[in-house]
Amino acid sequence: MGAFDDITLEWHGKEFTIPANRVLKAIACVEDVLTLNELAMYSERKAIPFAKIASAYGAVLRYAGARVTDDEVYSGMLQSEDKGVTVTTALGGLMAMMMPKEHKPGNGQAPQAEVGKTKSSRKPSKPQ
Repeated sequence: MGAFDDITLEWHGKEFTIPANRVLKAIACVEDVLTLNELAMYSERKAIPFAKIASAYGAVLRYAGARVTDDEVYSGMLQSEDKGVTVTTALGGLMAMMMPKEHKPGNGQAPQAEVGKTKSSRKPSKPQ
């Protein structure tokens, strides 16, 4: 069993699927534009850069086989009546796509306080 599930993206009514065994490469395409930590920071600050989100989605859509430019993705995001909801949804989608399934909320495990950090049940052996 792999760390990821298949990802299905939609662009102009057409679906593009990235098989689970290729998701890590798709994440690398996104991280050429934005890292998971940057996405989390933008989410916390409620200051989400439309252009970077559009570029990240453009990268993953192209990886999935869509013929799309970042400009087209950006323009599509701005066509929505509620642009704030659109970009927040896009940010959440990117974050969800980049998380292995065992780290996603609702999998029976407590979510981690910080991305990339793990908690140990052991007490430190030396005072800090």
